[in-house]
Amino acid sequence: MDQNLSKQTCVLLFVANCFTIAHGLPDSTWAETWVCPRPGQADLYTDREWPGCRQLGEAKTYSPLTISPGPRPSKPTSSLPPVSDVARSSSPSLLQSRKPLPFNEVTLAVPVLAVSQPKSGFITGSWIGLVTQLTVGYKADGKGPEILGDANLMPMSVHSFQTAVVVATRAVGYDPRYLSVRILVPARLDGPSAGGIFAVGIAAALLGDPIRQDICMSGTIEPDAEIQAVGRLVDKMSACRDLRKTTMIVPDALDNSHLNFTGAERSIQVIEVHTLAEAYSAATGQALRQVPFN
Repeated sequence: MDQNLSKQTCVLLFVANCFTIAHGLPDSTWAETWVCPRPGQADLYTDREWPGCRQLGEAKTYSPLTISPGPRPSKPTSSLPPVSDVARSSSPSLLQSRKPLPFNEVTLAVPVLAVSQPKSGFITGSWIGLVTQLTVGYKADGKGPEILGDANLMPMSVHSFQTAVVVATRAVGYDPRYLSVRILVPARLDGPSAGGIFAVGIAAALLGDPIRQDICMSGTIEPDAEIQAVGRLVDKMSACRDLRKTTMIVPDALDNSHLNFTGAERSIQVIEVHTLAEAYSAATGQALRQVPFN
């Protein structure tokens, strides 16, 4: 079964790469990450340079992750970078005392907004809207979470995606040991700004709520379930428009007054959120709640 899953992932990756070449998507869709100190608060991670911020030299470790490696693929480009086994967390907030009920595998189309790295001779990079395929399933052996992806998910996005799995399962009260998650991305993606929508998608799959067809979102997900600021939101609004979305969910951590003006020009409503619960409500129209056991 695991071998078939790996083969299927490889085939889908091949198709995604063909789509990328055929449509002329940029080879590298990512933005550099900056760390901004905030007195009395946690550091702000953003993909836009602000005064007093420093460039992040290596991927951020977001939280103590409970992750087991998935099956080793035949080709190194068909899964996320190997992740070592981590001891099971003893925190009661992460694990349920009862085994969750099996459920049918759920696949969601999750929109992601990205900005490519500026190239020599250009002032800024270009924006792009991606539609990723997120699949959430039940892992009967209880040895998860099993997290699978493809080579288009770069290191910073890998950390963000892993954090989204941990935060989303904790938010809905689902034991992550019984979870399998895989994602396919049609172009190279790096940076933490898709973490928020990834967490929303995972929670929506577990709760059975559809994501609104008219929304897009940009914002990081933090271990405490806060949605934190990202940069280049005006450019990402252009990506949102390219995806034909009419509502954009953004973090409230920065002054977004200019976004409301730009959104009005482009017929895009802006919704500011501070937590995963607020983002979930805006994206699904439903309250973030606990997974039922019967």
